[in-house]
Amino acid sequence: MPPPQVTPGEKVAVALLELGRKRFEQGDLAGALEAFGRAQREAPRDPRPLYLRAAVYHKMNKIAEAEADLRAALALDPKLADVRAELGAILIDSGRTADAVSELEQAVALQPDHFEALFNLGVAHETLGRWSEAARAYERAARIRPQDADVRLNLAAALRRSGQHDAALRAAREAVQLAPDDAQAHFNLGLMLAEVKRLDEAAAELVAATRLDPTMHKAWWRLGVVHSRRGDFDQALAALSRARALKATPEVLTDLGQVQRKRGDLAAAEQSFRSAVGLDGRYHVARIYLASMLAQTNRCKEALGELARVPERPDYIESVHRVRAQCQFNRAAKK
Repeated sequence: MPPPQVTPGEKVAVALLELGRKRFEQGDLAGALEAFGRAQREAPRDPRPLYLRAAVYHKMNKIAEAEADLRAALALDPKLADVRAELGAILIDSGRTADAVSELEQAVALQPDHFEALFNLGVAHETLGRWSEAARAYERAARIRPQDADVRLNLAAALRRSGQHDAALRAAREAVQLAPDDAQAHFNLGLMLAEVKRLDEAAAELVAATRLDPTMHKAWWRLGVVHSRRGDFDQALAALSRARALKATPEVLTDLGQVQRKRGDLAAAEQSFRSAVGLDGRYHVARIYLASMLAQTNRCKEALGELARVPERPDYIESVHRVRAQCQFNRAAKK
């Protein structure tokens, strides 16, 4: 069978595609769009001008236009794995995660070793809360690029959320081995070690994270929590104070208040709990701790007032009853 004849328009399109690529590499996005648009008109059955123009639109953050061109390219050739993977990535960015899963699964079916499609498939499953499916996608991606630390980080998190704690810990250690200077890798490993109560090791990893990135407030926060669980309240206070200075979230302030209370600084603890409630009145964990502090210092009227703002939820009932019991004990002791 003789080879298909190349039309004059297709020859022109090839030259225009090369011109468009050069302009894109040079940062001339408008020029690249113009070249790819002309190429598409010269060769309307060639999907390349469409998906190359989509890349330019994506770079310009024109998501609707990029998606339209990718879908038009797939209408011409449904077996373009790279195009399906790119469409999946765009759908994730635009919040249409279920649609992204469909496109990414098709991309992987067409090209089982497509790293980007597998990685983004893991991200999509994560977004949907499908942790086991996310872990499987990341595991496949990790086999393709065994030296990629980011994949190991995501894999460790997905395994942890799916309840596979031993496998998660192994993946987290591998991420640190691959990226020893990555603060996030040390942070994730520290979290997982803390969860299995290996607190000394957890503290060491979290200290490493704070040294690599002194501005990582969540590493200082978790380090403070670990020190508190170890009974080292001075170091816990120092770490949580640093976390507060970087980002005073209700969670950080509440944990700081707990440490201050354990150290006997009740005034500081009360202020921390009040600050936490002031930042987020719906953060009722802080409100319950505040009520407990007030009850401890015989201010039960204020304590009960705070408890009245706490919704009746199963996870709060025991703590609320404990504070009320403390107030009843205080009243009985006065008689």
